[in-house]
Amino acid sequence: MATEELDGDVGPHGGGLSGRLSDWVNAHIRTVLLGPSLVALVLVFIYPAVMLLWLSLQNTRGLGETFEPAYNYGRIFTDPTFWNAVEKTLVYSFGSLLFSISVGLVVALALNKVVNQRVRDTYSTLILISWAVPLSIVGVTWRWMFNGQLGVVNKVLIDLGILENAYSWLGHSLSAMVVVILADSWSRIPFVTVVLLAGLQSIPQEMYDAAKIDGATTFQTFWNVTLPYLRPSFFVAGLITWMFAFRAFAIPFSTTGGGPGGATETLAIYIHRFGIQLLDYGFASAVSVFLVAVTLVVATGYVYFILEQMEEIEL
Repeated sequence: MATEELDGDVGPHGGGLSGRLSDWVNAHIRTVLLGPSLVALVLVFIYPAVMLLWLSLQNTRGLGETFEPAYNYGRIFTDPTFWNAVEKTLVYSFGSLLFSISVGLVVALALNKVVNQRVRDTYSTLILISWAVPLSIVGVTWRWMFNGQLGVVNKVLIDLGILENAYSWLGHSLSAMVVVILADSWSRIPFVTVVLLAGLQSIPQEMYDAAKIDGATTFQTFWNVTLPYLRPSFFVAGLITWMFAFRAFAIPFSTTGGGPGGATETLAIYIHRFGIQLLDYGFASAVSVFLVAVTLVVATGYVYFILEQMEEIEL
């Protein structure tokens, strides 16, 4: 009986088009799975980062562009308004961080005391509503709340007899900074609350029972049991909150526009002023590189510190 011979190698899925395609996918499964992600990474992150670095080396003042690597970076460290923006950014980011962590911890502790799971989930969902509001809308809302003439805050304070006349909250340096910090914190408290609540619910009940048997007070239990177990959650919530606040643009810009007199001009608003308004995008790119570099350095050091702390906890 004659047998038929097939020309060429045939994979396990046969010699058709679909079979050859399946064989190729199996042979290059790593490329198939990682390829789209790598392409997206190049297009969304690497290419813009390279272009940002390239633009920061260009002198874009006047007509055309000239390659002057040290020009924009030299301007950064000699421009007093840049250091003012750095100072305001640090005050803004750390102020938002401290307020968000403090209030988020209080809210998380309160939610953790709710025994009914359905009620606790309902409260958690309602708290997340403020996190879902776009940041620009948050800024505009707080701007109108603290408006010197029509704001609801002045009206309430006057009705309560705390103020005799309307106060221009956004017209004074200190109060304007406090308002934008509160607005930023309000938008980030839900995230901190959810992270800390998850950390609280992961603490073994046996630790609280042991503390109660040893006669520990409520404060001693909180200090020696709750806070140590919450350290990883604090680290995660703190890093992410600070990173977003350090690069914040929408809330301070839509609330005060960086005013009055640069009192709330963060680095993001500073970049917008030079890159969009003055069209000096070379200098704006250099400041952006500085902003990204600081964020990466702090994040890297912070993560390294977190890993060390996690090893100590495990030990």
